[in-house]
Amino acid sequence: MAYFDEAELYSGFAAEMWAAYDEKGWDHAYYKAVILANGGPALDIGCGTGRLLRSYLQAGMDVDGVDISADMLAHCKRLAAEQGLRAPTLYHQPMQALDIPRRYTTIYIPCGSLACVMKRDEVRETLRRFHRHLEPDGELVFNLFIEEEQTAGKTFPSEWVGWSKADLPDGRKLQVDRRVMKADRIDQAVTEHRRYRIYDGEALVHEEIRTGGYRWYTHNEALWMLEATGFRVEKVNGDYKDEPFSEKHAGTMVIHARRV
Repeated sequence: MAYFDEAELYSGFAAEMWAAYDEKGWDHAYYKAVILANGGPALDIGCGTGRLLRSYLQAGMDVDGVDISADMLAHCKRLAAEQGLRAPTLYHQPMQALDIPRRYTTIYIPCGSLACVMKRDEVRETLRRFHRHLEPDGELVFNLFIEEEQTAGKTFPSEWVGWSKADLPDGRKLQVDRRVMKADRIDQAVTEHRRYRIYDGEALVHEEIRTGGYRWYTHNEALWMLEATGFRVEKVNGDYKDEPFSEKHAGTMVIHARRV
């Protein structure tokens, strides 16, 4: 399995894309309800440009953030200042090396970001570090996407598929496309390319392609990893709804676990 530079993948134009992308709809209310129910401070893992964090700060909530990308964090600080928010407390660290001085009642990981930790021993270490940064009985909540790329019969590399568009501060437009290069059903890992194209009007003025990847996990595999690293799994919901994860859910499973 080839590994990639996650910090590089989410720098430069990738950070520009997320800074312009402000859609909160699918998970904003869900994680907010968890944080409020637990009370106390929360930590946003892979906070990026503050898609959720800034909104929670605006609501008066006590939320810190951590991310591997310095560019993402710089955008988060800038956007928070533009919104008139207090300066967020942000840490520039990979989640698998999490080491900060505060403890939290809630740690949440949006966007399926745990799957970006590609090495299995590092996933276990990541969960152990989350455990250490939670208060006793603190809650870890995160989603894992239901992976379809591993389905037999698909041909790779896939075709390029439009993924996102963004208007840049200088007036140019950013188009992001994605294609799957390989889906390894044995190793449960996907390798993908992301293509960033910059347009000035109708003219293509810049193009770059970056390589990324992620792992997928089955329901039982995720629960075993949590139980092996000191957590008690409370529930697994489907598609950000307050209902048990089942075959009818086509998007994501959301796992709730507490520090034992």
